[in-house]
Amino acid sequence: MEAFGDSVFAFAITLLVLGFQVPELKAADDHDLLRALLGQLPQLIPYTTSFATIGIIWLNHHAMFHEVDHVDHGTLVLSLLLLLVVSFIPYPTAVLGRYGPLRSSTVLYGMTLTLLGGTYSLLWRHIVRHRLSKVCNQPRALKAKTRRNLVATFGYPSGTAIAFASPKTAVLIYLALAMFYFLPGHRTWTSNGDGPLDPTQT
Repeated sequence: MEAFGDSVFAFAITLLVLGFQVPELKAADDHDLLRALLGQLPQLIPYTTSFATIGIIWLNHHAMFHEVDHVDHGTLVLSLLLLLVVSFIPYPTAVLGRYGPLRSSTVLYGMTLTLLGGTYSLLWRHIVRHRLSKVCNQPRALKAKTRRNLVATFGYPSGTAIAFASPKTAVLIYLALAMFYFLPGHRTWTSNGDGPLDPTQT
């Protein structure tokens, strides 16, 4: 299951760069090409945000299942649901990159990230509810992990709501959320005293 998940994450990240279109010029003029390339710089914001978001989800997904003793049918279904959203991310990223932070493009992007955070939370809650992970025996680590997940669970819907009034502000919120999960956290998730840590918590 981990190998299949890794392949989907890798494929989704690879697809992101396909959202960049090579400038079409009538003549090979260096000045026009440079201007066209500079005009594509704003596309780096959604690309970077999506790359960071998929990367963080991959790190969490990998760390989550590293601590799981066994999986049940519900775990497999919810994991597939998460991967469904992950594989869709390149599309709203390309729309936002091509048309910029318009209301429709930004709301579409935010709704996708909201689904991403929601499906991840559902998977995590299922694992915790059925006590499939070693971290369930570590109350402090479990509380810290759950609390950290809530930032995205509530942050993405908030950014999406703001997108209706201020798309540019919403894009900055999405980027800030991605950067937040790259910040070092507390060492909260271990399988034992010397075991592996959640990569996003170190």
